[in-house]
Amino acid sequence: MIDPAKSPLEAPPRSSWRWSTWSLTRKLPVLTGTIVVLAVAVSLLVTYDALVSTRLDAMHERLKQVAEQIAASSQQSTRVRFATYERMAAEPAIVGLLRAASTASGSTATMNDSAPAMKAAAAQLLQLRAAPDSSLPIELWTTDGRRVLRVGTEVRDDRMAGVRPELRTRSGNPVTEVPAGTAGLDSTRYGSLYASGGRVLFWTVAPVFDGKRRLGYIAQQRLFRTSPQTEQLVRKLIGNGVSLYLHNVTDDFWASYIGEPTVPLADIDTAKGDYVGTREGVGKVTAYDERLAGTPWALTLEAPVKVVLAEPRRIVRQLFVVSLIIAGLGVLATWAVSRRITRPIVLLAEGAEAVARGDYDIHVGRESSEPTRDEVSRLASSFNRMASEIAASHNELEQQVEEALATSSELEETNEQLKELSVDAELARDEAQQANRAKSDFLAVMSHELRTPLNAIGGYTEIMQLGIYGPVTERQKEALDRITRSQQMLLSLINDVLNFAKLDAGQVQYRMTEVSLHEALAQVESLVAPQLEGKGQAYRFDCQPALVVRADRDKLQQIALNLLSNAIKFTPEGGTITLSCRADGEFAVVEVSDTGIGIAAERLESVFDPFVQVDRALNRPHDGVGLGLAISRDLAVGMGGTLTARSTPDVGSVFTLKLRRADATRSA
Repeated sequence: MIDPAKSPLEAPPRSSWRWSTWSLTRKLPVLTGTIVVLAVAVSLLVTYDALVSTRLDAMHERLKQVAEQIAASSQQSTRVRFATYERMAAEPAIVGLLRAASTASGSTATMNDSAPAMKAAAAQLLQLRAAPDSSLPIELWTTDGRRVLRVGTEVRDDRMAGVRPELRTRSGNPVTEVPAGTAGLDSTRYGSLYASGGRVLFWTVAPVFDGKRRLGYIAQQRLFRTSPQTEQLVRKLIGNGVSLYLHNVTDDFWASYIGEPTVPLADIDTAKGDYVGTREGVGKVTAYDERLAGTPWALTLEAPVKVVLAEPRRIVRQLFVVSLIIAGLGVLATWAVSRRITRPIVLLAEGAEAVARGDYDIHVGRESSEPTRDEVSRLASSFNRMASEIAASHNELEQQVEEALATSSELEETNEQLKELSVDAELARDEAQQANRAKSDFLAVMSHELRTPLNAIGGYTEIMQLGIYGPVTERQKEALDRITRSQQMLLSLINDVLNFAKLDAGQVQYRMTEVSLHEALAQVESLVAPQLEGKGQAYRFDCQPALVVRADRDKLQQIALNLLSNAIKFTPEGGTITLSCRADGEFAVVEVSDTGIGIAAERLESVFDPFVQVDRALNRPHDGVGLGLAISRDLAVGMGGTLTARSTPDVGSVFTLKLRRADATRSA
């Protein structure tokens, strides 16, 4: 035990200790130093923010002025160029050639490339050539989409080459289909920028009129690229620290001013006419965007933020060094003054550390038996009393700890058992989640990877049958018909698999309403009529008109369609298919019977299982995967009904659907 009279923790006495009666809140040495540091930091932040704001505003104003100057110059150049096209569209050689082409459109006559009219028109079109696109094509088109004349070399693999000229500029976007009721252009237009062969191209389209009648169009492919002289002039105008880009206003295609495709800005934060974004290879940039009148383009001026803020950062660095010196001097002065104030607190901290090490007999400071206003003396007395009480309760706590350790050992054993059970539960949950994800992935892959190309096959087959790509011979038409039937059959199989998967996953929703059986089932006949006619089978429909059931109308019709299709499939040519319905107490009974091959008794119970058919031979004539009856049974159960079957081999089969009648449901 430390003797309080000789304790090394006791501060040496001072002959003139003026601050011994002051409050501890006035003895905190860190407060003044913190205030100094915070004041310097806040002043630096405010100064930097003001410099950055001023610098960015100045750069935004500069970019705006330069962009407006370039836009005004571009607008003047566009008007001059459009005037050139309008004069060319009024040339007699151009008008005459298109007038002759329009007259010949309804006959078998064709335009002769060596005709004087063609040569005269070609000579006029060549006057539109200008560097750097002197070798690119210039074309004459009629309003019905026929290209009459082309001078120049067509760009290989150009996706816009075969598109009608007035569609090359529609809404500033290139399109590849002729919309119904398309109105032609009434004035010269620029098309959107696009890349082809590593170059940036666009089309200029000018209409040609004969009086008020539109004869066709002049379409010229242009290369967007500046000459070295123009580039120097632009660089002189915008400066070395600024970059100029051109981009479409309707999509994300961007090009540099020297005519190279580039990536658009990322992480754009717009505000008014200027914005901040990220340029690949440059970093953060501040930019200004200006729409070019008369074009579907906009120009963007960009300046790297690190270049714009270089000067403010240099000034702040200098201020930081000065402020750091001032703050250091202030902290040193504060520490020298406060050290004498905080000494008693250090003694208490050392005493607290001794208690934390287990030395509960420690006593600190000077205790006074007289009442005092000195917070340190009062705190020392309280600390010493606390140490004595802790020493008294320490032994009691040790005994309680031993008891707690015994209980803890038992809890640990129980916890280990719980962990093992938890691991098993997590494994089971993970397996279930993996199975569910696998099913979801299967549905997504089937829907996207199979149905999408099948729909595309059907669409293109229908287009070819219509003769859009040229005349179709009889043999080709037969082949296309076979493709269509195969596509429809495969799509039906995929739909069956998807429907079964949804039913199995419980994802099918039922809209239960009161449905008239006669009305709903009568509509199914038109869906199976082509199959009946193809096999020469007779169809009979007998249903009581007053029967109303509680069911989902679409699901009811799907069950009837599946049962009828199955009956037609397994009934020979010339057979009979019957669809009937009748009342049976509180239920309505729908029966589909046929005179087909029937089902053996030992296989009758398994016909409702998925992927089961009566005939499983590899050369069976019946298509399908055996899901129709499985889907129908699940749909019937989902609507609160049943689906059963009875059959006699070589005589026929009868499938019976029972649903609760609507009037019975209301009475219940």
